[in-house]
Amino acid sequence: MMRASSQEWDGQDRSSSSAASRSSSSNHVSLEPPVTQSVRHRSLNSPIDSIHETKEEHAPESNSVHIRESVIGGLTETNHAFHRGGGPPGGWDNGPAVPAHRVPVSDNGVPQPGDYTKMEFDWKTDPRSYLKPMDSNFTDYNVLLDAHMHTTYSDGVLSPKQAIDYAIANGYNAVIVTDHQTVAGSIAAKKYAEKHHSDQITVITGMEYTCCRIHMNLIGINKSVAVTPPFPSDDELRDVIDKVHDMGGLVIVNHIPWSNATMLPWNDARLPNNPTREQLLDWGVDGFEVVNQNTFDLRSYQFVQENSDRLVALTGSDMHYPGSSYAWTTINAENRTAEAILDEIRNRRTSFLLDASGTRPLQLAPYNKNYFKYAPWGLIGDYFYGYADKYTGQYSFQGTFCQNEVLDTHGTMM
Repeated sequence: MMRASSQEWDGQDRSSSSAASRSSSSNHVSLEPPVTQSVRHRSLNSPIDSIHETKEEHAPESNSVHIRESVIGGLTETNHAFHRGGGPPGGWDNGPAVPAHRVPVSDNGVPQPGDYTKMEFDWKTDPRSYLKPMDSNFTDYNVLLDAHMHTTYSDGVLSPKQAIDYAIANGYNAVIVTDHQTVAGSIAAKKYAEKHHSDQITVITGMEYTCCRIHMNLIGINKSVAVTPPFPSDDELRDVIDKVHDMGGLVIVNHIPWSNATMLPWNDARLPNNPTREQLLDWGVDGFEVVNQNTFDLRSYQFVQENSDRLVALTGSDMHYPGSSYAWTTINAENRTAEAILDEIRNRRTSFLLDASGTRPLQLAPYNKNYFKYAPWGLIGDYFYGYADKYTGQYSFQGTFCQNEVLDTHGTMM
């Protein structure tokens, strides 16, 4: 991922890259055993996405965390380790998550050019000043919602504080924070917003259920839902949907065009055996994400309209990197509490604003001084990393990939 501002996104994964694994330096933190997670993102200027898997190993005798990464693709960046801080025992949700130190490295082991930890957002965009809702009759609204965003609690580069500041700057007064496999990031964001920006923004808690068949936002829940195997059965997916409903939450199906996009060299969908919209409706999902970043999913929008008595349409920035905003879900709630907003979503009373060009201003992350220190060595390493390309496919967020690995060696370089 080059230093260009980008909120793209989540996951990809597929890309080609050098067949090599590198190790970063150890970081010493006095925390409980972390949760294994991975980072995936895409360059704004390249159709080839790049990702790497970040694995964390806890060393009890020294309370250290060693972050080891296997890089696939162009420049990438490691994600925060995830740890549950202080609080009672019993699991991830009993205490606030504390991100460990970020170790940003590129494909060749060189630190990333940008330091996202220093980014601030001091502007204010007003989308209602120049955009009209998709439903021309939906003109009275008091909520501008981003229903899908990430933080450093999964694979985003912004902390919960930064993510909230970014959302306010881009005209949102409500967000649903949906980190992969955990509600911890949304709880941290909610606490920050309530303490510092209670008059400006409302945070609804949730998580993104992530596997090799589907990505779904589980919203309005305060406890993480256990994730089934990388390739869950239909019954296992039904069980997840039912469990969220039992918890009082809602299930929104994410970015179907992205999930079904063809991946090479496998010539198969990014998420194989992705359930059909008809299946998902039968299983009881509550709605579909009809805009993801600047992709308008016309078919899902039409499907929601055809089943408007059962489905709601939401939009999401799917923000991983700070960049342009493209869509705002519009809601007219009795008040701007999380409960009132969720009530409108349950009753399927939403529309949205869409700006396919995206908002300005944009901002580059400040330079990371270590990048210039190590970049020359990275150029030497690039030569040795060029002997083979390894294609791993889409990351499952469960320690595996969704496609079989393909290794392409370059005999002419041997």
